[in-house]
Amino acid sequence: MINASALDIFIQFVPLLLLSVILGVVAHLLAKQKGRNVFLWTVLGALPLVNFISIWFFVGAANLRLERKIDELLQRSRVSQL
Repeated sequence: MINASALDIFIQFVPLLLLSVILGVVAHLLAKQKGRNVFLWTVLGALPLVNFISIWFFVGAANLRLERKIDELLQRSRVSQL
């Protein structure tokens, strides 16, 4: 029988931890760029298994900052037309 030491078990989880940290940072940067809830997106991006699903949503989510700017420009153009 093979006895796995605590170090061996930890080493097995290192790739998962590294991937979770990397995806958490990516989710954080996407949230800041798109004007979304940074804390929530960072947590969801750092949770193992959840991050694989949520990162696809994060990439495809609408950019709220750009939407606000476009709405403001449309309102200004409507006011200037009157």
